[in-house]
Amino acid sequence: MVSGRFPVDIWPRHLMWAFEWCDVSTPITLKRGEPWWYVRFDHADPSRAVRMVAAEKTPEVTAYLQAIKGVTNYVNQTFSLMEVAKQWRPERLLQVKARPAAEVDGEGVLQTVLAEQMLAE
Repeated sequence: MVSGRFPVDIWPRHLMWAFEWCDVSTPITLKRGEPWWYVRFDHADPSRAVRMVAAEKTPEVTAYLQAIKGVTNYVNQTFSLMEVAKQWRPERLLQVKARPAAEVDGEGVLQTVLAEQMLAE
């Protein structure tokens, strides 16, 4: 397992994954439908629900990602940079991606509305 931990609200980044193949003399089998990795979200308030939504890649997101790009290649202990990143972060970073009407069902509409409300808070 390759683990990492960072505050996703301050430090958005591409997630990378890896696996360890211990016995290369045997074939590796990746089965459709089985998870290849797990992601765990935690928060200072463990009772707080986590909602994932598709977000637009806005110019603000692109500029912010560019500002923090590659920092981990040059600086150890990047948690020391979180306060600086928090100051650079635009007040509203994410914009929920609009879904085509054909994809929206009753439950999808409810989830989108709830996600938009949470982002507005």
